Amino acid sequence: MATKTGRGEAWRSVLQRGVDTAADLSGALAEKLSAAADPRAKLLRKRRWAARLGVFFTLACGFWVLVTAVLASWRTPVWVLIITGVIAAGAAFPATLLWLRYRWLRSEPLPAERPVAGRRLPPWGSAARQPMSALVASERGMFSLLGVMERGHMLPADELRELTAVANQTARTMAATATEVISMERAISNAPQSRQYLVPTINAFTAQLGQGVRQYNEMVTAAAQLVSAANSGPVSAAPLSQQRYRSELTNATDRLMGWAQAFDELGRLRQA
Repeated sequence: MATKTGRGEAWRSVLQRGVDTAADLSGALAEKLSAAADPRAKLLRKRRWAARLGVFFTLACGFWVLVTAVLASWRTPVWVLIITGVIAAGAAFPATLLWLRYRWLRSEPLPAERPVAGRRLPPWGSAARQPMSALVASERGMFSLLGVMERGHMLPADELRELTAVANQTARTMAATATEVISMERAISNAPQSRQYLVPTINAFTAQLGQGVRQYNEMVTAAAQLVSAANSGPVSAAPLSQQRYRSELTNATDRLMGWAQAFDELGRLRQA
């Protein structure tokens, strides 16, 4: 009987590991796809490729100019100099275009850094999965609202950057907390005698995650109200509504920033 029980536990452990591995792989794929679709990342990639190709063709042009000069000093036939000169000019043309393109790309302002849409979720059965799932859904909504506000110039650029920075900082804090919850849950599965000591901490961390999600949702709601006020209602009343919802968005952002900073400092104290 004990042997059958041990085999059953072994199979459950193997199955759980398989599920966790599949979740990690799907989360990694979602993060890659999200990074590839990020407008900020796209612009940075275009800049890097323009700079790399510009350097390559510039070096190629300089090399063939040097070859032409060396061959000219050796009294090489003119037709050889023409060939090397044409190659140097051929490399100079794309180099010029690429550096012009790089300069133009550098002149374009970088889009605001967006929240991570393809965030990895904790494994099934984890206490952190439900609040992190809610965070992912809220982040998608925030991503869309940020794009609407940016395209409609509803907020100054510095306020949009601050709003995005707060959203990202909060998401990072919650993700780090969820990682600690997962680690403690794995410790319990490997050492059941630690359950009585770790369960209260897991519950406390989970409650903090729930509070963070609620405050994040308050910020999303305020942003949605601002967008709605800017695109509906009488023209005469629109500025007053926008100002009110903008103030509510600022207050919600400040509360969320305070929560993230306080929880971050508590984490550092626990580590110390």
